[in-house]
Amino acid sequence: MKRVMAPSILFLTNAYPDFDSSYRGIFVKKMATLLKNDGYRISVVTPKIYKGSHYFEEQDGIKVYRFPFLSQNKLLIEYKRVPYLKMILYYLSGFIFTLYATFKNGCSLIHVHWAIPTGLIGVWMGRLLKKPFFVTIHGSDLRMALEKPGFLRKLFVYVCNHSAHLNCVSEAQEKELERLGIPRRKVSTIPMGIDEAFLETGKNRRAESEKRSYTILSNRNLLPIYNVSLLIRAIPLVLKEKPEAKFLIAGDGSEKEALESEVKDLNINSSVKFLGRVPHEEMPDLLAKADIYVSTSLYDGTSVSLLEAMGTGTFPIVTDIPSNKEWISDGVNGFLVPIDKERFLAEKILEAIRSHGLRQGSRDKNFILIKEKAMWPVSIEKVKEIYKIAIDLKS
Repeated sequence: MKRVMAPSILFLTNAYPDFDSSYRGIFVKKMATLLKNDGYRISVVTPKIYKGSHYFEEQDGIKVYRFPFLSQNKLLIEYKRVPYLKMILYYLSGFIFTLYATFKNGCSLIHVHWAIPTGLIGVWMGRLLKKPFFVTIHGSDLRMALEKPGFLRKLFVYVCNHSAHLNCVSEAQEKELERLGIPRRKVSTIPMGIDEAFLETGKNRRAESEKRSYTILSNRNLLPIYNVSLLIRAIPLVLKEKPEAKFLIAGDGSEKEALESEVKDLNINSSVKFLGRVPHEEMPDLLAKADIYVSTSLYDGTSVSLLEAMGTGTFPIVTDIPSNKEWISDGVNGFLVPIDKERFLAEKILEAIRSHGLRQGSRDKNFILIKEKAMWPVSIEKVKEIYKIAIDLKS
């Protein structure tokens, strides 16, 4: 009997880990790895950002192709204005690499991550090779479309209209797509999942008694969109009442020096520690050391960092943005705070420190919520079903 070969899927993604310690696009790599473990043949095409990353490598059976575009070690999200020349090179180089990888590996479907910028390459490939392509919208791409009503919005809608299917990572995104005129019938909501290791850490976390000192953790990248300065400005207000509190800032990015300078100017160096980039496999242990998790992001799809914190039993305090409200009920399993009020944030951190019962109660609620809605096996099965439908329809 002839053996049926597993489908070959091409991931075309704007973010993918650049080297072993990188966690840029780590959740895309996790999805690719789980699909590969389920028998799919996975290839990845992604931009080459850093000089030290390889043009081609094979990681645990996944072929990764990185296309150059004169990035000069700088992420696209770090540009205040669209770098048009770089983007022309991005699209030309990305198209050539995608064409090569698709033919080389006999890919039957293209899974695009981020409608902007990689989605346009997906449209070209779909038309040229008559292959279905499926787009996952992560957050920054939709934000650009909503904030820029001209060309970028038209580009976003164009990509969405030409895709075989769209996946949002939050229900808030699905509603925004409907307002942009995207038919609801071609849209699903599947959040990125989290690893079992985070739930295991949550299970093993001991019921805490009243403590003398508390640890507050932020692990978002140090980029403008993550607004970490809001937390820095709140720290002196917390220390007035709880001088023993400790703050850990994990992550790296273009604002690192400015944030370190802000900490120095506020004279809070002894209470704040910058950890730099923490490998993702070490994140469960880091979250286990923290009592409170803080995310000050201005915009998110579904924040995987938040889901991981909830899974480990770390009490979440996050900004009052639509995607966070899908997971956090204010005062029930966490706190929601405005994006621009450091005094309010400080008050909520202090309230969380004082509210031993609330912290304990939130753990059970969050554990159940994450186990039911945010584990990788649940998400992967839904993605596989979309693949099957798209490939069968094309056949």
